[in-house]
Amino acid sequence: MNGKELKVVEYDLTFGNKARMVNVFGLFRYTKNNGLYVIYADVGTTYNVINYATSHVKGESILAMTPRDQDTEIIKEYIYKVTNGEKLDGFEILSLEGVNSIEIIASDKLEVKPEVLVSLIDKTIPKKEVVVPDKKNDALKKKSPAKTLLIFIIFLALLAGGAYYYLTRANETSDAKMLLCKKTSNDSSIHARIDESMNQSFSRNDELDNIETTKVFVFDSSEDYEDFINKGTMYKYMPDEEDGGYKQDDDAHTFTIIINEKVGQSYDKPTKYEEVLSYNKREGYTCDEKILEE
Repeated sequence: MNGKELKVVEYDLTFGNKARMVNVFGLFRYTKNNGLYVIYADVGTTYNVINYATSHVKGESILAMTPRDQDTEIIKEYIYKVTNGEKLDGFEILSLEGVNSIEIIASDKLEVKPEVLVSLIDKTIPKKEVVVPDKKNDALKKKSPAKTLLIFIIFLALLAGGAYYYLTRANETSDAKMLLCKKTSNDSSIHARIDESMNQSFSRNDELDNIETTKVFVFDSSEDYEDFINKGTMYKYMPDEEDGGYKQDDDAHTFTIIINEKVGQSYDKPTKYEEVLSYNKREGYTCDEKILEE
């Protein structure tokens, strides 16, 4: 089996994210150009459409990004070989064993025949094991006085633990918060304006926990954008695969990067809420506070 059902984190680059489930029919490298690709379709979809993208593996997640026009034929070749049971010569299949989700920045669509989509699901997605309950044993368990007493004791323990947890949480200093900060700057070396959005998450003791930053590079002209891409300057700004991803928009002449940073011991900036807010203002950010719900 080349595929797996994965949870999707699909970025809305203006704010936040939304989630869904998809069938990933394969994560593979095309040996002729060394490109890494992923193809997928929504679980339970009624449309005969397959999505495909170039990709990076980021920890336990796949990052899906904009494919090129010439990638369509590679995707068609993979689908044809899989559905017809041919050897996947020219393709290196990557294991999805340690992958739990897919983050979608951009992708393209390919319409296929209904039977092709059904064949991909059948030949790549492992079947879920159906467990039939033993009603006879369940009935015997329900009649057991000892087990009924045990359940009652566990219920009391959970109730007491819940009360203790509630009282403990009531004494905490503050609610969990998030700072939503924005800043616009200019980089004369690449002739671009940089629109930056930064979401900083804080724990209930007002300690900085996680930072998600989106930077959109808006170039002064198409020539500046093409120089940035074609001369490889973009690689100076791209995050490591495990820390985020990027998106190119050739029509709008923009380049977007997303950086996810978990605050740890090596973090050398302020981590207390009020100190972080003051530091952000000194750095030119405009910030709004959001209280996170339970």
